[in-house]
Amino acid sequence: MECLKEDMKRLVEDSVCPSPFAAGLKRLGQFRPLADVVETAGGFLILVELPGLEREDVSLEVHGSELAVFGERKPPAELVGAAFQSMERFYGCFSRRFALPMEIDPSSVEARMRAGLLHVLVPKRPPKPENRNIAISFEEE
Repeated sequence: MECLKEDMKRLVEDSVCPSPFAAGLKRLGQFRPLADVVETAGGFLILVELPGLEREDVSLEVHGSELAVFGERKPPAELVGAAFQSMERFYGCFSRRFALPMEIDPSSVEARMRAGLLHVLVPKRPPKPENRNIAISFEEE
């Protein structure tokens, strides 16, 4: 039983939280942070609850019209080796993907974290003109 306990401990400590866009990725962990996506006139605001996490524990990626928030919640160092009597919080990798209705400009996305709440601001791109006049050139024979 001790060997199994040590193997499980090592598995958690050595876990890597890959990007949710990685090919062939299996579902990440049981921790699924709550989130709101709000559309405003100028863009989208994504609010993700990440209590107890530092900004170093969280990563953001943009692929096309999708934004992903992923990372890892680690148990506090003082709990390593302790025997849990009750465990209601989840630890380990987490991942959330948000599909937005338009292409995102990765260079304009801004994020900040305060009091366990991640704020991601995704500005809308200006609409591309659908119609345009095309000049016809004249060629002499």
